Amino acid sequence: RFSMLNCLVLTPALFLLVAGIFVGAIWANQSWGSYWQWDPKETWALITMFVYSVPVHGFFKIDKTPLRLHIYLMAAFVSVAFTYFGVNFFLGGIHSYA
Repeated sequence: RFSMLNCLVLTPALFLLVAGIFVGAIWANQSWGSYWQWDPKETWALITMFVYSVPVHGFFKIDKTPLRLHIYLMAAFVSVAFTYFGVNFFLGGIHSYA
């Protein structure tokens, strides 16, 4: 079923997102002298991590509501797209290069 496949793919994706935020914080400390500056890009990466962690922690019952899970994951993808594109074009900060 697609619900189980989504959850199976979601777990390593969340792990890689957390690892990217962690490595980025270490790099920021080396480059700018602080781990976290609450820049819009950093903040939206944290929001995306929280959004993607909701299904992993079992807040959706996969067998009962697969349609809600799929709609939620589409909205979660929109948060990733906004983190990647929207922050650069609509919000300022040290990570906006547009």
